[in-house]
Amino acid sequence: MKMVKTLLLGSAAGLVAIAGAQAADLPVKAKPVEYVKVCSLYGAGFYYIPGTDTCVKIGGYVRGQYYYGNGSQVSQGVMFGATNGEQSRRGGDDAVLRTRAVMTMDSRTQTEWGTLRTYYLLGFTDDNGTNTLYATRGFIQFAGFTFGKAQSFYDIFSNPAVSYFGFASSDTGDAGTNLAAYTAQLGNGVSATISAEAPRRTGIFNDGAAATAVTLGANLNNDYVNVRWPDVVGAIRVDQAWGSFQVMGALHDASAAYNFAGGVPITTAGNGDDAIGFAVGVGARIKTDFISRGDSFQFQVNYTEGALKYAVTTQPTAGSALRYSGDSIGTGWFTDGVAVNGGGVDLVKVFGVNASYEHVWTPALKTSVYGAYINVDYGDAGNTAMCNYFRNTSTTINLTAASACDMDFAFWQLGSRTQWNVRPDFYMGVDVLYTSLDSALKGSTATSIAGVGAQAARAGNVFGDQDALAVTFRVHRDIVP
Repeated sequence: MKMVKTLLLGSAAGLVAIAGAQAADLPVKAKPVEYVKVCSLYGAGFYYIPGTDTCVKIGGYVRGQYYYGNGSQVSQGVMFGATNGEQSRRGGDDAVLRTRAVMTMDSRTQTEWGTLRTYYLLGFTDDNGTNTLYATRGFIQFAGFTFGKAQSFYDIFSNPAVSYFGFASSDTGDAGTNLAAYTAQLGNGVSATISAEAPRRTGIFNDGAAATAVTLGANLNNDYVNVRWPDVVGAIRVDQAWGSFQVMGALHDASAAYNFAGGVPITTAGNGDDAIGFAVGVGARIKTDFISRGDSFQFQVNYTEGALKYAVTTQPTAGSALRYSGDSIGTGWFTDGVAVNGGGVDLVKVFGVNASYEHVWTPALKTSVYGAYINVDYGDAGNTAMCNYFRNTSTTINLTAASACDMDFAFWQLGSRTQWNVRPDFYMGVDVLYTSLDSALKGSTATSIAGVGAQAARAGNVFGDQDALAVTFRVHRDIVP
């Protein structure tokens, strides 16, 4: 009996021990944790970083784009194409298959001085198997200041809003620019900005000596002084429910590095003359719901002297067609000025205008029509200096001695894009762009032209007007809108 009692008590003790061990394995009530919360202060896609008061949005996109007629030939600022079609076979790809992927991060925090914002954009592009990594945004905004790489405050017209091509305009929106700026809010949607920005440098053409006479090995066709001060940009802008309006201006150092005088080497010719270029512009974006709901119109007009890229930052060859083939050559020289023989810089005058209209057929289907006109005007001294260079010294184009020579040129572009938004973050579209060049040197002939191979030895290389047509198809998906 005592043995049985002992066994029962032992078994009971064992069960209690087992029950205690199992109780220890049961889940206990978890401590409260801080889950990711939506941040509604700055729009869709933002959330709070756990444990902080900072909101962040991680976004980006993936894109496939396919061009035809997109090839171009550019050499030291000269746009020229084929004599008898040779360049069309080796001077640029007719078809380009592009893949692009981009990642962005936008973080914002409220402070007693307003919103503190940081933003960056990283991406890669693959064109026909050639890969390029790039970073086109990286800036901090705080209390009205903007520091880093962002869109120029000179811009108001937007290429990407209406086209898949980088057609000619002053828009820096795709590549961005380094700057330090302050924007003052004046009330009622009016703001004023002063900005120090990376110089928009095209080059200073020098008519000086043959390269063999230059002791320091300078490039005569890009004779810019070193960067001494940034471009100074100012803008006054109005933002209202109907759209935006802006007037803007810029000052630009267009000085030459050296003087030249009929073959005198750099060491004895001395420093180049100083010159200040400038640009002025006006533009607007207007919602035209009074015509049709969702429609919009935008324009920008620029006039520059010695600051060409404030009219043509987006080069006509950046995603656009300016390859000229056929029986004549189209050419136009982009430069801010000409350092003429004996000193002085003759500034090049440029007039540019951009305009577009976008019509919304349905919430998912829209079509834009857009265009550009650029006129480049050389002064008398600059024109004479360049013509002398091309007759006597140039290794790119060597004109015949009797050729007429006028470096002024103009071109215009007209395009249309239609886009189908399958859903808000996914679209497909087609864009067609036509370009027409009123050529510099029209009617002139050259004894030789660099880069056209067998054509260089053929007499009578004639310059003339040209045109080109390009088309592209795009498929685009936003990772986060």
